[in-house]
Parts: sequence; structure tokens; C-alpha cells
Amino acid sequence: MSKSYVEQYLHAYHVLPTGPLPTLFDFPHQYAPNEWTQTAAEQIQKLIANTFAHEFNTLGKMFGVLVVDTPFGIRFLAGFSGKIDESTQFPGFVPPIYDTLNTDAFFKQGEHELNDLTHRINELTHGEPLSTILKEKSQYELEAQAQIAELKRSIKGKKEQRDSIRRAPNLPADTESQLANESKQEQLILKKLKKEIQTRLEEISAKISLIQDEITDLKTERTNQSIALQHQLFKAYNLLNFNGESSTVLDVFTAFNGDIPPSGTGECALPKLLHFAALNQLKPICFAEFWWGLSPVGEIRKHGHFYPACRAKCEPILGFMLQGISVAKNPVLSIINTSPLRILYEDDFLVIIDKPSGLLSVPGRSDLDSAEDRLALREGTGAYIKAIHRLDMGTSGILMFAKSPEILAAMQTQFAKNRVTKTYEAILDGIPKELEGVITLPLRLNLAHRPHQMVCFEHGKKTHTEFNVLEFKDKRTRIEFYPKTGRTHQLRMHAAHPLGLNCAILGDELYGVAKERLYLHAKELNFTHPVELKKMTINSKANF
Repeated sequence: MSKSYVEQYLHAYHVLPTGPLPTLFDFPHQYAPNEWTQTAAEQIQKLIANTFAHEFNTLGKMFGVLVVDTPFGIRFLAGFSGKIDESTQFPGFVPPIYDTLNTDAFFKQGEHELNDLTHRINELTHGEPLSTILKEKSQYELEAQAQIAELKRSIKGKKEQRDSIRRAPNLPADTESQLANESKQEQLILKKLKKEIQTRLEEISAKISLIQDEITDLKTERTNQSIALQHQLFKAYNLLNFNGESSTVLDVFTAFNGDIPPSGTGECALPKLLHFAALNQLKPICFAEFWWGLSPVGEIRKHGHFYPACRAKCEPILGFMLQGISVAKNPVLSIINTSPLRILYEDDFLVIIDKPSGLLSVPGRSDLDSAEDRLALREGTGAYIKAIHRLDMGTSGILMFAKSPEILAAMQTQFAKNRVTKTYEAILDGIPKELEGVITLPLRLNLAHRPHQMVCFEHGKKTHTEFNVLEFKDKRTRIEFYPKTGRTHQLRMHAAHPLGLNCAILGDELYGVAKERLYLHAKELNFTHPVELKKMTINSKANF
């Protein structure tokens, strides 16, 4: 008896996990994979080599598993993000929400029209007509410059002859008049030549402008068509949730933040898995996503490691798709550190605290507590208190605040001019190859996967981190970092990236594996007091 359509995508466990099933669906943007998802992932990983001809050691892919309750018992679904080798459908892996590779559908036809426009633009940009005219203009400009230079040399020589004649005694008046007329005629000839050259250059430039204007018009047409095609595509991604409601990706993003969805929204593994489950009345229990193969250039993806769902593309649509399911709360809410702030130093101008791990430095878009909020509450209504620099929520240690705008500006200038030195202590999840050294990998925001950063040698901002290993213990490394620049996630990226130390900081949920905390501590700060102008050193011992 042949399997039904749905059964073709349902995987039975070869070995059934012994642990209890979760009662709440994982919070998708920060979770720890449980026994059910780990077992499902291991089973799928063995299946990958027999399903795909793709060379994953050349470029990897994000895969996902979704454990579901079905009429046949507990099963799991498998899926992957985007496409693999120009295909979106493989046996045993859920189909896309909308198949962008369907040659009969609007998207492929729209892509074909965009490709035609691109081909025409390239032909005009790099083709023979424009190339020939540009060469003609360049050659003519060289010839014209030579003509003008030659004429000017001739005029200069004749002027020297006239000046010699003028120095003769008792020069007749008619001779002087003749010499002046010769000079005037030469200038008229030069002016005429320049005008002829200018006219010819304008004629050539007009031909160039006609082609360039056509290129500009085609680029504008391509941009408008691309935007329209994206809008049409985001309307074609019709999402289902577990309340039986449907909405398009475009409508979900409009309601969420009014923005246009990023390219590729709706193609990630988890949305595909949830959509298939909702479409076929399967109840989701838990999920996990894992990376398989080589990491993309500049990013940090470890082969076989589990990762949370992205926020830039998935946060709005998952918020809609998971309606009707009991979802666990954001784990960040449970790790907010409520212990009193420890003051390391305070005077009329500055207050320096020992920020605990699990507390924001400054207020964010959420309603989460922050060190700045607490200090403002302590200072009272109307008091000025602003963070001079920042520490990540998971990072503990020295954090400095200003009590006036003037002090804030003065201290930020010190930071900007590298007059403040900082020392961090961390535990690395692994053993780096070097005991000391410098890392200068340039960083920028990964727009497709906020708030992650990525290494980018073309557009990244310059960075500089010095490091010194303190000790090794239990396959982990205690290390000191001395950052000379202060980019977002600089130490975390420099530790985790293969071109850096290739060892993530222990507990780094973004670039490594989440633990009870991020093992990174700001232990020393050296600066000049903005008013008293004395050198100061503030210390804080790491509690790990």
C-alpha cells in the first residue's frame, strides 16, 4: 500500500527517545535542543548524504527538524532553508511554502524579464557601440590636447620673435601695429580651434549620453520591476497558523513593523516546517535547526551545531505562525539579574558599576530592565545619567556612566581617541592555537541575521584585539582580551571566527553554545578623570 502525501514527509524514530515530550514549544530565537530533536537531527544527518548530491564541504546549509503529533503517533518532519543545487524539493523534506523555481509561475517569468533587462544593460554598458565611442572620445581628447599644445608652442615662438623686433630702437608705428595684429590673429586661431574641439566633444558626448540615458532608464525599470516582483512574491507566501488563520508575508511584516520583508523571507527551515504542519493538521511539539557543511564566508556556522531561528526574516512571521500553540517564554526573561548594582566608584561626575551578567546596559526596544534605568531611578526625577560605553547583556563587569552631558562628551572623546584601555577576561570553549597575538578581522552587521555580526574585508569596520592566554583546564581556555577598538560583538566574533581564535566564548548563544551565562567579564578600565585629570584604574574580579 502506497503512502499518502503527508506520510511521505513523516519520519518515524528508529530509536524512540526515553525522555518526556516537552509541554511547551521552544522559543524559536533562543532554545536548547532536547532529546527528541537531537535524535531526529541525528537521523536526518545520516539521511543527507543519500539524498543530496550537493558538496556541503564547499557550502553548507541550514536544516531543521520539527517533532509533531500525528494520527500515526509521534513523528518528525525535516526541511532546509532556501534551495539546494537549484532545487527546492527532495524526498523526505517538506516542500517550500511557495515554489520560486516553478517555471510556469509568475516569479520565474518575472525573473526571466529581469534577466533580460540585466542582459540589455550589460550589452549597452560593455558592448561595442559605447566602448567604441568612449575610445573615440579619449583618442580625440589626446589629439586635441596635442593640437592645442602645438599651436601654443607656435604662438609662443612667434611672440618671442615679435618681442625681439619690439626691442629694436625707433620701431616704426606701422610695424608695431602689424605685430599687434599678428598676435590678435593667433589668439583668434587658438580660440577657433578650442571651439571646434569643444563642438566635436559635445557631439561625441551626446552620443555617449544617449546610451547612458538608455542604461539609466533600463536600470530604473529593472529596479521597479524587481520591487514589484518582490511584493508579488511576498503576497504569494500565504502563511498558516494553528488558529486556522492565514496571512501573507507582506501583511505580517506590515503589521509587525511596517517594513518590507528582507529577500528570502519565508524560505527558512522552520517556517516551511510549521506551514506544512498547519496545512496538514499536525501538532508541533518541538523543533531544532542545525548547520551542515562549510560556513558561509564571513559568518560563523559550525558543522553539526544547533542554531536559533533568525530574527530579521523569521521573527515577524513566526510570531504569526505559532499562534494557537503554547510557546515557551523567551529565556532571556528568566535570566534578568535582579541583584542590587555594586558601585565600584562614584563622585559628582561619574558612577562606575560592576554590571552583572543578564542585565542590559541601557534601555532597548523591549521592556527589559537595564543598568541605566536602575541608576536613573536611584538618582531621582530630573537627574542626568547616561552610559558612556556599553556591555552586552550577557557580559559582566565594569560599566561607566556620566552625570552630565559635558562629562558624557568628554569621556566619549577619550574612548574615541583610544585613551581608555580595557581588559576583559573570558573562558573559551576550546583550545586556541596561539598563546598570544593580535586579531584584526573587520566586522559589519549581518543584515540577513541581526544582531549577528560578520567578517567583511570589503565593507567591515576596522578592529583590533590583543589577547593573552592565562591557563588551560578541562579543554577550555582562560584568556585576557585587550580591545583597542569597540565594535559590536568584537570579542565574541574574534574568539569564535575560524580566522580568529576559532573557539567561541563559553555560553555565547550567538556564535557558540548557550550556557547559564556568557563567560565574558570586563575586569579593568584605565582612563583620565574628565575633571580632576588624574589617571584612574578601576578593577573588578571575574566571578567565574
